[in-house]
Amino acid sequence: MAAPIINDLVLPNNRILVLPDGETTGTIFRRSAQGGGKFKGSADPEIESAHVLFVKEMTTEVQIDDVKYLAMHVNAVVGLIP
Repeated sequence: MAAPIINDLVLPNNRILVLPDGETTGTIFRRSAQGGGKFKGSADPEIESAHVLFVKEMTTEVQIDDVKYLAMHVNAVVGLIP
């Protein structure tokens, strides 16, 4: 019997899951429904960027379906990489 696919992970407000591609960089894999990973520029428009620079000490490693992600609050993100 095949393992069921669970695709209903709900994150608390302002949390994101990041798939790391370096020590302190990665791509946002999942955002919380309210406020997760919505970043504003200095002129106040929302910036949609999924590649982020973050503070490693503010993250927690989680494993979902044999893939390791980093869970973090959006305050752990210190920059966006275009």
